[in-house]
Amino acid sequence: MSGPRKVLLFQNRFLLGGQERQTALHVRTMDRSRWEPVVACLRREGEHLAELEAAGVDPIVFDLGGRMLRPNTALQVARLARLVRAERIALVHAQDVYTDVLGTLAARLAGVPSIVTRVDLGHHVTGYRRPALRIASRQADRVLVNALCIRELVIREGVDADRVVVVRNGVDLDAIDAAARAAPAPPVPDGAIVCIGNMHHPVKGQEDLLVAMREVIRERPAARVAFVGDGVRRPHLERLAGQLGIAERCHFLGFRRDGPALLARAALSVSASHAEGISNGILEAMALRLPMVATQVGGTPELVRDGVNGLLVPPGAPAALARGILDLLADAGLRRTFGEAGRRIVEREFGLAQMRLSYDALYQQLVVSRVPRVMYGAA
Repeated sequence: MSGPRKVLLFQNRFLLGGQERQTALHVRTMDRSRWEPVVACLRREGEHLAELEAAGVDPIVFDLGGRMLRPNTALQVARLARLVRAERIALVHAQDVYTDVLGTLAARLAGVPSIVTRVDLGHHVTGYRRPALRIASRQADRVLVNALCIRELVIREGVDADRVVVVRNGVDLDAIDAAARAAPAPPVPDGAIVCIGNMHHPVKGQEDLLVAMREVIRERPAARVAFVGDGVRRPHLERLAGQLGIAERCHFLGFRRDGPALLARAALSVSASHAEGISNGILEAMALRLPMVATQVGGTPELVRDGVNGLLVPPGAPAALARGILDLLADAGLRRTFGEAGRRIVEREFGLAQMRLSYDALYQQLVVSRVPRVMYGAA
């Protein structure tokens, strides 16, 4: 077959989020002489739709009506399989929990290889979705992960080790550097401590950071923290800041498109998570030469190397978090050293060129070499 081969990228929706951002970046940077992206989604919504439109991609919707355990799901899977056959799509690459399950089924019906994507430790995957995701992972030709800790998890779930592929998140350094030069609106004070993360799950550990900030402010009364992100737990966090007596030093900024501009003016970045895969927030902070104080969980030690580009502390330990923040605030030279080291790590290991090589090699192996169907594992 001559010309680019079609790859179906299947995403739930395109809201502001780490995985959604990586999918949009993947579509935008594909080598169109080799691969032609066809994008499908369950719900046509989200801020990244504009980025897909700019890349010349119009997602096809397969609406489940809000739930997976309904007869309509079988109809949508059959419809997706018909699309794969009609468009001569060579590979189905699903991106999240729901599409991992449905995409693997449709790929089987259509007789093409499939990839499921696992980029977190599954703290939000509950009920029937957890066994469904495990089965889909065992049935797919490949499981794509972005961290070694997630690779270990899916192997423990029964996926053959040789079918698990690590593809690191990519960072568009040119775009981030350009965005960092803009003025944030509305601004926060220069030299603030920045924490990026959604406010939907306690796992992000923002409570620990607020408690830590009470201790930080006792020693450094001018210190301020800016929380970038939003979610159902935001009112709770704002109340906690008031109860701790530090509300005037805490800025809750919600979702922001000018994150790089905020980070470029910060003193340091903090991740207080109790569980984490590969955090795009940490990667962006490192790319912009910010030193990190982060909890030693999940994939974070693959990004933050203790004593090299930041400090690692135990999860759920606000006193240790406060001590790390205070140590960095007290030493501008150390902050610069850590920041430059973080930028070099991103350039060396998480640049777009590295990401593209990994994707291209994976797709080439499955599409051109055509892995035999016998490689499917038993559920």
